[in-house]
Amino acid sequence: MRTGHSTTHNTLSTQGTHTAGTTEVLVVGAGPVGLALALGLARAGVACRVVEREPGFRDRGVRGKAITPRTLEVFDDLGVVDAILDRGTLNLKVRTYEGDRVVGEVDPAPANRPTPDRPYSGALLLAQHHTEAVLRERLAGYGVTVETGTELVGHTQDADGVLATLRRGGHDGGDGHDGHDGHDGHEGRDGQDGRTEQLTARYLVGCDGGRSTVRKLAGIPFLGETWDEERFLMATMDVDGLETDRMHLWNHPRLGIGALVLVPMREDGTWAAHASVEPDGHGELPAPTLETFRRLFAERAGLPGVRLHEPTWSTVWRPTVRMVERYRDGRVFLAGDAAHCHSAAGGQGMNTGIQDAHNLSWKLAAVLRGGPEALLDSYQAERLPVAAAVLAATSAQHRRLFSADGARALTDQFVSMSTAGGADFTGLSVDYRGGPLGRDLDDTTGIRAGDRAPDAPCTTADGTPTRLFDLFRGPHFTLLTVGEHPAPADVRDDADRAVPGLRRAAVLDPEGHVARAYGLRGDAVVLVRPDGYVALTGAAADRAAVAAHLAGYAPVD
Repeated sequence: MRTGHSTTHNTLSTQGTHTAGTTEVLVVGAGPVGLALALGLARAGVACRVVEREPGFRDRGVRGKAITPRTLEVFDDLGVVDAILDRGTLNLKVRTYEGDRVVGEVDPAPANRPTPDRPYSGALLLAQHHTEAVLRERLAGYGVTVETGTELVGHTQDADGVLATLRRGGHDGGDGHDGHDGHDGHEGRDGQDGRTEQLTARYLVGCDGGRSTVRKLAGIPFLGETWDEERFLMATMDVDGLETDRMHLWNHPRLGIGALVLVPMREDGTWAAHASVEPDGHGELPAPTLETFRRLFAERAGLPGVRLHEPTWSTVWRPTVRMVERYRDGRVFLAGDAAHCHSAAGGQGMNTGIQDAHNLSWKLAAVLRGGPEALLDSYQAERLPVAAAVLAATSAQHRRLFSADGARALTDQFVSMSTAGGADFTGLSVDYRGGPLGRDLDDTTGIRAGDRAPDAPCTTADGTPTRLFDLFRGPHFTLLTVGEHPAPADVRDDADRAVPGLRRAAVLDPEGHVARAYGLRGDAVVLVRPDGYVALTGAAADRAAVAAHLAGYAPVD
């Protein structure tokens, strides 16, 4: 895709504005996707600005609460996984009921024990606002803070960059990050007067949710449908009388396994409540109030000794299944819900978006440091098929949860993290095989270019214990050599010149963990991308082949 063409997308005259400065990347939207993108850019030394139209940060709510193993690996790479794990709950037990009768109990932990190649296993439950807080804190360590109360109202672009028009303050509320209706947990206003400013950026990325302003300004269609016939009430509230070490779900003959759900949120000391609802005879839906939830609990659960308290946050949610035809308009990109919205079944929306961000951030950094512009074309080539597959899998899982097979579907989702058709909700099996950024020189390795690079305990050449994820962590490429005969010096030198900041890692594998994870048949060289995917595999080392391949990522001196 050519980026030099000039396009104009404006909803506001720029007359009377003043210049807000320049940056390399403007990130619009400060949810988990925008924050992960900005963090990936900042750690690579890219100057970025993050704007958020809401006047403050969420401090309540239950959306985006399931974090998958692959996203935990991304958080490991970004240096925030320990803080995330400390706040969340891993492999929460699940109890299912029919009325006041317990009909099932699931403990996901035994089936989700970590392995040497998969250190994170099972789903972590953590309210999205806590994930955002951890990412903001880490981002602030790089000197980047979110500019709240600031919305994008127009932009133009040419061969050199994007001129963005920003409006400070004056936002009239509403969410804009997803398909929810109702109160979203933001409080207050910043008191600014709606003045406009202009900012020049090399690239602009819309991480601003299902109602994305960036997508609309770029004129990118958002194809799909909203399931208007389905509505769900969501809230956070205090609950007395239920065990807090498990999730509680009620079946209903017509409404399925999600008729009523109560989930303890350990970090907040509160509960997330979900209930499917139907319109009354006049087509009206019940409001997400305490009275409604108490009535639904009495009708569907009838469990004695349980008391629900006034919600601190509530909304009405309806499934939206949509995605874009393209992720890019010249120098403008989309990530997360701005590009794809899914059913909440399987908890994939936020996770897929964070992985979009992780894929895009290192590519933007490489191009901004002199790499070939064509590298950015691989973002859509790699991520659009993933989003399409996730959309199909979550839609199938949604229908399955509300079928006669709903209880089994729930077990699959929480224990094996799978769904009908063999879809993998862990994210660990996502690959970019056959894409433009991978090459296998021979069949030395079972793992192929485009695959996720697994973790494994190993030792450095001097015998110091380490693990591969410790070597991969950071914005660099890693040229991993395994065995007694590392890559020749001339290959390592070419690699250093081709990719500035490349980390060379020669490791020994005394316990065979690397060999098993990577399917090695002898000494091997594996080039790992900054986002933890394999770029190149081979036996020891063809200097010209390695250097030629690396030239596709950055200029060779």
